Amino acid sequence: MLDSRTTGLLALHGVVVLIVLPLYFVLLAILGVTFSDRFTYSLINFPLYLGGILAAGLIFFNFYRPLGASVARPDRARVFQVTNLQIFVLVLMLFGLIFATKDKAISRVLVGTYVVSSYGLLFLLNLLLPGMLSRVILKGNNLRTCLVIGSSKACQGLETWLEEKEVLGLDVIGLLTPDPETGNEQVTIDIPVLGEEKDLRDIIRQRGVNQVLLLETRKSKYWVQRILNVCEEEGCRMLIYNPWAEYFDYPLVSVKEGPHTFFTLGEEPLESPLNRLLKRTLDIAVSLPVVLFLLPPVTLLVWFMQKRQSPGPVLYSQARRGFNRREFVLYKFRSMHVNPPEADESIQATRDDPRIFTFGHFMRRTSIDELPQFWNVLRGDMSLVGPRPHLPQHDVIFARDVKIYPQRHFVKPGITGLAQCNGFRGEITDVEVLRRRVLYDLQHITDWSLWADLEILAKTALIVFRPPATAY
Repeated sequence: MLDSRTTGLLALHGVVVLIVLPLYFVLLAILGVTFSDRFTYSLINFPLYLGGILAAGLIFFNFYRPLGASVARPDRARVFQVTNLQIFVLVLMLFGLIFATKDKAISRVLVGTYVVSSYGLLFLLNLLLPGMLSRVILKGNNLRTCLVIGSSKACQGLETWLEEKEVLGLDVIGLLTPDPETGNEQVTIDIPVLGEEKDLRDIIRQRGVNQVLLLETRKSKYWVQRILNVCEEEGCRMLIYNPWAEYFDYPLVSVKEGPHTFFTLGEEPLESPLNRLLKRTLDIAVSLPVVLFLLPPVTLLVWFMQKRQSPGPVLYSQARRGFNRREFVLYKFRSMHVNPPEADESIQATRDDPRIFTFGHFMRRTSIDELPQFWNVLRGDMSLVGPRPHLPQHDVIFARDVKIYPQRHFVKPGITGLAQCNGFRGEITDVEVLRRRVLYDLQHITDWSLWADLEILAKTALIVFRPPATAY
């Protein structure tokens, strides 16, 4: 029920955007013609551009899912993400039409003003409209009067969630406990305790309850069936809480396989052959020109600087673990002096590390030393975006410190990743830094999309010119 309401609200949000954007274009055109003598209505091909805007608005429906969190509370990070995607599509559509039709009459000032100002308009709509729609639509007869069944301790962990769902029309009136609770079992909650489970039928009738939320099963099929029978006989919806989620650090995802339902520890969009093909296409499209045109001249420059400051091989190779923990050889430009045979190569680089020569510091700070990894991407050992690969010795140590660390190997390692875009780059100084880094990696695995990869690549390009303090 709640998922359907969220989906419906986001669909209505999309319809509003679909109406507002063309009207906004017409409004700007009217203002432009009224207050400027540079163009007239006859110079604007309204059917062409309004059709393009409508087409872009229809594509937007693929982006609205992350806004579900903003229905209860505005989530600016997700709003920025969705708005960036919308503007990207809108720019491609409008300027693609101009290029394809060779329309020289349309005012570039009008189109530019429309695109720039639409960013602010879309951001405000994405930020505020879902919540406004829910408050207008999901009230009155659309309210769901909800009764919670379970111990006060079980209910305590869901209080915040229940408050957030009020915006979806879930009106929680109280709690029924399985048995009389003693003082030792009770905890303080804001939801009033209305009685015990045996009072369910009477309270449904007295309070007009049409939604029951069952928090526990008591490992008794008979007990659950008795509650279900009452709900069915009284015409009351039933929502059953999954207690297994308490055993894990991240949400469980239900998987329907024929008549059976399973739970898995996160979705994996890259298990789709189509998504893998899209990601591989992006990898080749970027890495091939880099290897052919950029890598050779940069290699000559690096060789020249190494010869002056630290003679030795141009490239540095190391075994790393990648997809499914398979080992591969990773290539980098050598940024350190050639180590003696007895040196421990597993020691992480530190700030002002004496092993790094002068130009090596510059390469590491600007990520030039990573450029040969585009060859790894072209070979298929790595991807442009993914968890950064570490030494096999470090994998063993890190897996002891953070139990979920090995799940990074569900996908190919990357030259850059979500963790690096959020400041987690370079030396891993403590377990908390490692844990947060791993969580970002796993978030990218479960939330993967081609748009997310493109956004991470764009952020990485900015980081190259403005390296963080940990880039050493």
